[in-house]
Amino acid sequence: MNSFLILLVLSVGLLGIGILGMAIKIVLIPKGEFPETKVGHSRAMRKKKIYCIKTEQKIVDNKTKKVDGIGFYSKSCNSCN
Repeated sequence: MNSFLILLVLSVGLLGIGILGMAIKIVLIPKGEFPETKVGHSRAMRKKKIYCIKTEQKIVDNKTKKVDGIGFYSKSCNSCN
């Protein structure tokens, strides 16, 4: 029982140090926030032409055209002709 209590106190202490470290990082960063990790909001991703799946789907939809209500025809798909 005593070793469990020591392990619990050490675990809580290490978690506290980690959370405190992240809080200090937020305070010391000039903007006070973590870098953006979402694909659609990241400037670096947009520069590399990497978009979120919704934007990718819109790009694909704009490259295709509707053919008489049958379905879609892609300009890049020669096997569908």
